[in-house]
Amino acid sequence: MKRFPVFLFQYFLVIGVMSADWPQASGPDHNFQVKGEAPKAFSVSKNQNVLWRVPLPSTGQGTPIVSRGRVFITSHEPLLKDTETGSDILGLCFDAKTGKELWRHKIPGTRTTDLSSLFNDNTAASPVAGGKRVVFTNIGGTIKCFDYDGTELWSQIWTPFGRHHARAHEPILHDGNVILMHAPCYDLPQSATTKSGSHPLGRGKKYWTYLQAYDLSTGKRIWKAESATSVHSTSILGQLANGSPAILTGRGGGHQPPEEPYGLSLLNAKTGRRIWDAAIQKYPAAQNANWDSRSAHFFSGKEHHSLNIETGKLVKVVSLVNGVTLTRWENGQYVTRRNQTLPKARKPITYFTNLIVGDYHYFRSFAGFLIGRVQLSTGRVEYLQVPVQALRKKDAKGEMHWKKTLPNDMKNADGYRATQDKRNAGNGWGHVSAASPIVVGNRMYIPTMVGTVYVINWRSKVLDQSALVSVSDLGLAGKTWTLSSLSYSESRLYARTLKELLCIEEQKQ
Repeated sequence: MKRFPVFLFQYFLVIGVMSADWPQASGPDHNFQVKGEAPKAFSVSKNQNVLWRVPLPSTGQGTPIVSRGRVFITSHEPLLKDTETGSDILGLCFDAKTGKELWRHKIPGTRTTDLSSLFNDNTAASPVAGGKRVVFTNIGGTIKCFDYDGTELWSQIWTPFGRHHARAHEPILHDGNVILMHAPCYDLPQSATTKSGSHPLGRGKKYWTYLQAYDLSTGKRIWKAESATSVHSTSILGQLANGSPAILTGRGGGHQPPEEPYGLSLLNAKTGRRIWDAAIQKYPAAQNANWDSRSAHFFSGKEHHSLNIETGKLVKVVSLVNGVTLTRWENGQYVTRRNQTLPKARKPITYFTNLIVGDYHYFRSFAGFLIGRVQLSTGRVEYLQVPVQALRKKDAKGEMHWKKTLPNDMKNADGYRATQDKRNAGNGWGHVSAASPIVVGNRMYIPTMVGTVYVINWRSKVLDQSALVSVSDLGLAGKTWTLSSLSYSESRLYARTLKELLCIEEQKQ
């Protein structure tokens, strides 16, 4: 019998351990995807396929990060009454198997933000965990790094500039660094953290926001990107055809961010140096900067665009509204019609809901409660209408709402309202910095702000009702709110809401 080399056994053992983790919001491979098997349906409102659930101190928006048997997450500080704004947050560590809290630490903020905002709050950047060290970011101006026992190792402080502060960017782990995004400003007055206070300072490059890499071991800044990044853009790390790591990042979006030129840039992930800039007029940066080894893909107006990833030059444009296939819910049943024209919408997608998997670019529509996809090889565009909310109670028959959601109570686990803007209690489609989908094996998990989670067979040859595996939920309708992506580890899904941290696992009957 042939002996299996020890070094290969050790290699595969390490890979197996690493693949069991979800160390950052975009997952182990930076693309929100992983091989595996997760529950195809669950209902927290009926306590179905829920391994454990624990109350959180208060509201928050970051993804639960799983590493070496621990779950790391952020939360705003506990409230003593109904509260509209906050500054300081908490970095928390839980046991991944039991939900037991192991430790927590305060991460102070320089700026005050709306709580549970549908665009961002100070918890919007998820933790990152490198196997020995975990980094928590308060996007109000502080980074803190701890070991897995909760001992602080290093910190960095800056002054956030302006009103909008990076709900979009998720910290990236790469090559021993954590890549964050903020303006390189360290001595501004606190008034500069507000829209009115920052306006007199102008739009100079000094106040632009950039990707910046910090050494995970020491906290030393390694590089600042050569091209700037808008606060509205989610930058994505991947590999070019030659294996070189690169980051696609964007500039543009609402409220006229100062960074120019509007469009996309490809950056060297090791140095932050520019590979190319592509100027794109009115580029809508509020989307994931998705790309593969051949092309960068984005949504603009009524179209889907593709750029050559080596040069940044436009190679393909596909209409999102003309000649599409549409499957709608009509008179109690699904009906599919081809060669349809969609009605006009303000934007092409609900922000940050786009994800490339296989030959498809998936997204949620801005209006109409449609899950859409573009087949990259053919340009075929398909839409599937989905119910906007599932109403379920433990011992009662559930029902689906197709047009409206119940008003949200916006309360944390202690029963206090944690919100300011009335739009925060909306349906989670359209003008909202929504959570990104994730993919586990053949299934895509698409969460919405009201706690609905659509489970889709992304490989389905046709995007119709047969592709809809389940309409799952993260809690009771009208009492559940989330802007967080799910995460995955060892057959379990992890999720967070305004009230709870959840572990979802297929339960034996």
